[in-house]
Amino acid sequence: MAPDPDRRQASFPQLPYPALRSADPRTPQQWLRGKQQQDGAEGLWRVHDGLYDLSSFVGLHPGGELWIQSTKGTDITEAFESHHLHGVAEPLLPKYFVRDAREPRNSPFTFKEDGFYKTLKLKAMQKMKEFPAGARSKSDRVTDSLLLLFLIITPITCWSFTKSFLLGASLLLLNGLVMSLMTICAHNYFHRKDNWRMYIFNLSGLSYADWRVSHAMSHHLYTNTVQDIELSMLEPFLYYLPSGDKSLVNQLAAVYWPLVFPFTSVGCMVKELIAGLTNLEGKKLQLSNAIPLFVPAWMYFVGGLPLLPTVGLWISCMLVSSFFFMVFGLTAGHHGNENFFEGDIPRDTTLDWGLHQLDAIVERVEYSGHGNHFMSLTGFGDHALHHLFPTLDHAELEFLYPTLVHHCEKYDTELRMTTFPQAVVSQAKQLARKKQNNFRAKTALLKQ
Repeated sequence: MAPDPDRRQASFPQLPYPALRSADPRTPQQWLRGKQQQDGAEGLWRVHDGLYDLSSFVGLHPGGELWIQSTKGTDITEAFESHHLHGVAEPLLPKYFVRDAREPRNSPFTFKEDGFYKTLKLKAMQKMKEFPAGARSKSDRVTDSLLLLFLIITPITCWSFTKSFLLGASLLLLNGLVMSLMTICAHNYFHRKDNWRMYIFNLSGLSYADWRVSHAMSHHLYTNTVQDIELSMLEPFLYYLPSGDKSLVNQLAAVYWPLVFPFTSVGCMVKELIAGLTNLEGKKLQLSNAIPLFVPAWMYFVGGLPLLPTVGLWISCMLVSSFFFMVFGLTAGHHGNENFFEGDIPRDTTLDWGLHQLDAIVERVEYSGHGNHFMSLTGFGDHALHHLFPTLDHAELEFLYPTLVHHCEKYDTELRMTTFPQAVVSQAKQLARKKQNNFRAKTALLKQ
């Protein structure tokens, strides 16, 4: 079906509906091409209302080449504002200025100097000077320990099936859980400059490169809006957007979601391989695509089972890991029925990006702000601060809680909290929700 150029977004009707959002196969590369068509960047890089030629900066970017290369022809304002916390990027940008943009920004979000996010960012930058030296090493130790545990327990799982099915099945569940926790830890690293730990993410069958687009560039920057590709990629199996015409089948996902979660990782791996083999949207196979195959090879050469049973156990491990990964991910804070989603009434037709993030997040109290770094790192904890400052390590986020809470009070907003069990129920309710949430009315009540 051809895109409708006159279709508008429901929550932000001044903006066109993403041209390729509903077009299959809904890949990150396809999402970027849709932005290139609608962002008014004219083949350059757009930041606010200026166009910049960053071609000569690709190899100089401290965060790595992918961030710049993949975003050519798009508006990178949200990424530019939220990914740079050291005051270095802003003075450099004018050097690459070409001209003013001819079209208004295709985004509802603002970054006013006296607004919620920019003033919070300044406070966070000051607080960063007080972070303990070596704080990030806490995350490194947890991640490396889980990787080592995974390498040990994976072949033992194979061996255990030669002794007892019950023992093997038990270790398989444990192995899948460890893989999931390890993968979530690796997510902490692909938000930052290139590093070897980001490749751990690929052991699960997922792709750090694709997730840098679908997660870091799309979901993080346009959370729960029509530009959030993580929502569209789950459709039609899971339809999270509220809509008056949401079908009964879509609503029944509130019950059958556990049947979908296990197949996410395998589905993503297969989709990426097909896209690379067919050169879909310019996608090419890379050496990183072979990383998932290390797992069955390791199981086969060390575990002692024949090849076919080994492959079966590998796939089973991925299914278990995917289930836990999705449960932790979709209860991290975004998919609750009281959050903002495309289709709801926002605070305003244009709004501060940071305030939008708080409207789209309900923080899990067990995983956030209590000093339990392991739970936070392995459970997508401290999620509000992670969205506001994604390039900070999870070990650093806990030091920003007093700053965030005080800042919320100043701007008549709140950091909403929930529990893990409540979040599980709430995401099921969101799958069934048809009625709009009215954040404009809620904001007015908070200011009274």
